[in-house]
Amino acid sequence: MNEGTYEPEPPFPQASRFEEDKVLYGQALAREPADPGAQQLELSADLCAALDRHARALALCPDDAEALFGHGNALMELGRPAQAIDSYERLLRLQPAFEPGLRAQARALLRLRRFEAALANLERYLSLYPNSAEAYTGRGVALFELQLLDEALASYDRAIALNPSRAVAHFHRAVALSVRGSCAEAIESYARVLEIEPEHPWVRGARAHLQLMECDWSDWERTHALTCAVAQAKPVIVPFALCAFSDSPALQLQCARTYVTRHFPPVAGAALPATRSGRRQVRVAYLSADFRDHPVSHLLTGVLERHDRQRFEITAMSLRPPQDSPFGRRVQAATDRFVEVQTQSDAQVAALIRELQIDILVDLQGHTTGARTGILAQRAAPVQVNFLGFPATMGAGYIDYIIADDVVIPPGAEDGYTEQVVRLPHCYLPFDNRQAIRGPAPARAASGLPAEGLVLCAFNNPYKITPALFGIWMRLLHRVPGSVLWLRDATPATMANLRHEAQTRGVAPERLVFAEFAPLLEDHLARLQLADLFLDTLPYNAHATAAHALWAGVPVLTCRGAGFASRVGASLLRAVGLPQLITEDLSHYESQGMQLVSSPHELTRVRTTLQRNRDSCALFDTDRFREDLERAYVMMRQRAEAGAPPLGFSLVPSR
Repeated sequence: MNEGTYEPEPPFPQASRFEEDKVLYGQALAREPADPGAQQLELSADLCAALDRHARALALCPDDAEALFGHGNALMELGRPAQAIDSYERLLRLQPAFEPGLRAQARALLRLRRFEAALANLERYLSLYPNSAEAYTGRGVALFELQLLDEALASYDRAIALNPSRAVAHFHRAVALSVRGSCAEAIESYARVLEIEPEHPWVRGARAHLQLMECDWSDWERTHALTCAVAQAKPVIVPFALCAFSDSPALQLQCARTYVTRHFPPVAGAALPATRSGRRQVRVAYLSADFRDHPVSHLLTGVLERHDRQRFEITAMSLRPPQDSPFGRRVQAATDRFVEVQTQSDAQVAALIRELQIDILVDLQGHTTGARTGILAQRAAPVQVNFLGFPATMGAGYIDYIIADDVVIPPGAEDGYTEQVVRLPHCYLPFDNRQAIRGPAPARAASGLPAEGLVLCAFNNPYKITPALFGIWMRLLHRVPGSVLWLRDATPATMANLRHEAQTRGVAPERLVFAEFAPLLEDHLARLQLADLFLDTLPYNAHATAAHALWAGVPVLTCRGAGFASRVGASLLRAVGLPQLITEDLSHYESQGMQLVSSPHELTRVRTTLQRNRDSCALFDTDRFREDLERAYVMMRQRAEAGAPPLGFSLVPSR
């Protein structure tokens, strides 16, 4: 549903002028006891000792530049960048051209998401030190976060020109290129990072994921090495990207734990906020960067609009500015309070959530693009929930619950999740049954489809397509002369690669039809009615894409895997009353596909069943879903009010 999020190594490493501090920090960070919590406590104790030493020195001499610098550095390592900035500013008033101080201040400003201030700092830095590759890298980060992609790339290019061996600059450049959609260039930048630092965190997985985005399967055999590295707790791939390579809950758990431990450990001293008992309304805040024309909001907005306002107060904590579009305005109107927090630090957002006395914080982002997991690491609300945006465990002890059903997380599979599992009775996926379909299906020619012949559809993101799956699709085309495979709009490289793969399997490239981008969902749903059968992917199933196909009356053939992301298709089909389209392995998937495409009568019968079930099935009953979700929220808050730890539960149908 979302792309993965990457947390590159910071452009500025921490620095200290005190040799004893370097030794102390190095020794503390090098400790790796079996208990990560013990490691954090020991590290915090050492840093607090350093902080106290510098504070005593400053009490005696407030203008001690070395003590100010060490004081700021210790605060940074303790996760207190706002206070560190005060020390750095006092230092720079004494020594305006002190290069390590300018660098440290920029690092703190970037951490606090004060990107405009960081940019101003870095411009000053570069006016004094114009050949600093580090400063140009940091400047690129600030520009990137301000959504000035071209300027950010120019800054990274300058950093690389000054220091071609600066791996972190190549990394940030690759991330910016991938966001811009320049996959081939991004892959080259990631390859350069690996030449410089073969073990640079996350790069192997990032490059592999981009290759999947372009359906470049030349390195597919290396997938096994990637998953082996994950099993060894190596930081090689981010959790979201792993979903396209493996459906193992155990691997996804290990990957998430590795990622969270490195980037989002629980904030030391963050206390559990008190639950306000006796209040009639449950205060729920949804945290997301996708309150806009986006699949997450397409699915959830109907529920947001229909929450029972007598019992629930709904807040949107938006990680991006509001979208000025009809759908963007609809999402905003669906909540009682819409709060834009993009420019605030994690600590500031967490403080605001506590100030609003939120009972339940629902993270709709997970480990995907735009995520701010650091807010949850601050323990912003008494109950914190992983829901909808990320189909796997967050791997973080401060996330209390994951919302699921008994298909996506079957009983007995709880060991793959750090969260307590809450199972809704029908399907974990919401749906907006007010979603319009703009009129009847258009003419085939208007969508680039042949006038006759079977239309097999696979509108999933290209990175979900695997070589084995594509081979099955080509054999289905072989079975039915005149049939076509209808795919979503893609980059020229992706289309060229898929056409080449079709040709190598004996299928004419023109039998692959790529749909043009449809700006409005209702237009896409209208043309989707032209498809005869939607082909799901494995190990990462279609989610919103499959739900929309079913809403448009198109049957979905799915294959059920082991993990959450690979079981969503099965959950949807059960909830819509078509369990016969759920297969258990790729052999079964192919045989069932062959039976369907070879029997127009059978395919028609399935479509008729889907149309008959559409208005009464659980999947499209938004009010029933909303009632179940609200029941779950009430039980979560009741447990928190009682002072009891989170505990998973399964709801029984209410009607």
